[in-house]
Amino acid sequence: MALPSLSATSFQSSPVTYLKLTYEKRPLIVRALAVVALYGLYFLLGGGLTGQRMPYDAGEYWELATSFRGPDRQFSLLTYHYAMRGYCAALVQFPALVVRLLTNSSMPVAAKTAGIGWAVLLMAWLLPALWQSIKPGRLDGRRWLVFLLLSFAFWRDHFSFSLTDVPALTLLLLALWSLSRSAVVWWLVAGLSLAAAFNSRPVYLASVVPALGLAVWWSSQHPSRQRVGRWVALLLGLALVMSPQLRINQLHFQRNTPFVLARIDPKVDAYLYLQQLTWGTRILRYDTSLEHRLFYADPAGVALLRAKGIGQYASYAEYLGVVARHPLNFAFRYLRHLFNGLDVQQPAPYLLRSYGWETPWVQLLNYSALGIALGLILLTPPRRWLTLPRALLLLAILIPCLASVPTAIEVRFLLPLHLLLLWLTAFCFSPSRCRLALAASPRQALVMLLAAVVWLGGCFWLSAATFRNLAPDTGELLALYAPPYLPAVCSTPPRSGAGNAACCRSEAIRTGWIRAPQSQGLIGVEGPAATTSGCSGQNFSPGTPA
Repeated sequence: MALPSLSATSFQSSPVTYLKLTYEKRPLIVRALAVVALYGLYFLLGGGLTGQRMPYDAGEYWELATSFRGPDRQFSLLTYHYAMRGYCAALVQFPALVVRLLTNSSMPVAAKTAGIGWAVLLMAWLLPALWQSIKPGRLDGRRWLVFLLLSFAFWRDHFSFSLTDVPALTLLLLALWSLSRSAVVWWLVAGLSLAAAFNSRPVYLASVVPALGLAVWWSSQHPSRQRVGRWVALLLGLALVMSPQLRINQLHFQRNTPFVLARIDPKVDAYLYLQQLTWGTRILRYDTSLEHRLFYADPAGVALLRAKGIGQYASYAEYLGVVARHPLNFAFRYLRHLFNGLDVQQPAPYLLRSYGWETPWVQLLNYSALGIALGLILLTPPRRWLTLPRALLLLAILIPCLASVPTAIEVRFLLPLHLLLLWLTAFCFSPSRCRLALAASPRQALVMLLAAVVWLGGCFWLSAATFRNLAPDTGELLALYAPPYLPAVCSTPPRSGAGNAACCRSEAIRTGWIRAPQSQGLIGVEGPAATTSGCSGQNFSPGTPA
């Protein structure tokens, strides 16, 4: 563990050389220290969630973490009795819970402390290790630092909440990396972490088939003498995690399945994902501030469901039938969902502050990074980089993102895809080579410039088009039918129907909770234009931005 031995004189004369030698000798330690320093300093300076408690789902996960005590006050997994979320979704909150119990700190402080640990595992260890498993060689420390800063710019506050997005992704990547190791114990770890990942977030069930395909490939690459032992260890790990869930479902819900039920009501065969498909037809994007929910309505989807008299998809067959009869309608809708899921404008799962002057610059950085990654993918022939193990790895990581696109999309649903695109930008883009290539061909430079203008302009336009569809929240977008809406920020009944909705929306813009679009009309709501005339604000109660 000793760091490179350099004299004080050599360090003083060349600290860059010292750091370079240190990284070459102990890269994991240097990366871990960099992550701890960056996130630790940010949280110490007051970044991330503040206060005493967790909001929304984050608070629910925290409460679930305390649900393993029975009547005799003894710890037991079988006391867990929630149908919508798996017991591992509560267990991954235990590090934060332990910090809170030992230090008597607030929930956000405890979550930040645990969040630094998750950041180290994800950013310093697993992402670089997984990359090196499919692309052997030394990892460029400077490019990794660029990736760290990019991911910090867009996702830093997620590490201050007790949610499952980051832990579940970390567990999935641990499973995929463990398969690349030949030791039997690592295949046991792979089984444990893969099962914990899809128990924490059921959408990761979609990763199981490609992960098993990757296991088959790696099994053929490892020495054959322990092949059976590896598969036994992998299946044992899966069984160890799935068995408690099976017993929980049998004991509390009379269901013989080792998978999370993912139902709001365990007595009704109505799956949460099917409900999400209905919401995803009505909503282009879903955000949440610390005070209220923000629905960006899909007028075409609302009109389509109304025309067909559908309040809620009754079955997957009904949903697929509607999609089959309107393929272009849904194709365009889901392309917008994909863009909205990648349109990261604030680094927190719930908006901690109003949109400010920095928002266009964050958008510009995001769209530029995404554009570079997309350009690299389109301009590089697949035969040069897409091997079987890489394809299986990409499928295991990205299929859950694909499954999330038809739902009421939130940016955190596409966390794996966004991090992957940032990684490609940081590790595969060479500004110097790009500059030389463009200098050698003025015509190519002009084409690239026009493409960049069209891409950035299109991204800003599409984002603004989504934000123009902000629909006031009365819960009706998520109810059986979706008539014209009234905002949750309006604390009293409407004075004049949609006119009041426009008024409250105007107040939300005035107070800075949402950005003022180029056009103030509220798409999908008939009535007066959204102006502030006659709008006193007495019906608007957004609270104080954190």
